[in-house]
Amino acid sequence: AEAAGEALTRLVARETGAVGLEVYSVRPARVEYAPEVAEAMHRRSVAALDARDRAGALTSVVDSVEDTVTRLAMRGLVDLDDGERKVLVRDLTVAFCAGRRETIP
Repeated sequence: AEAAGEALTRLVARETGAVGLEVYSVRPARVEYAPEVAEAMHRRSVAALDARDRAGALTSVVDSVEDTVTRLAMRGLVDLDDGERKVLVRDLTVAFCAGRRETIP
């Protein structure tokens, strides 16, 4: 912003000097992107937030599945071989993801 102010000061001083005005300082009050750039930046920001939210949701689902399978096994409610465990993990993951979609507006 400081560099922009200095450049603007030189430009405005040069342009107004011909009519007798002296300009000592110009400070931009607000700097914004051009509309087409602002729209692209907004989309990028929304996409980054969405990716972060999805990663958090996936972590939550994976943690829930792991906790559920571990607790079922520790309580002796299931005795699973590796193949059965994979099927249970898959089914729980699908169920938890579907449940999250139903509760998120």
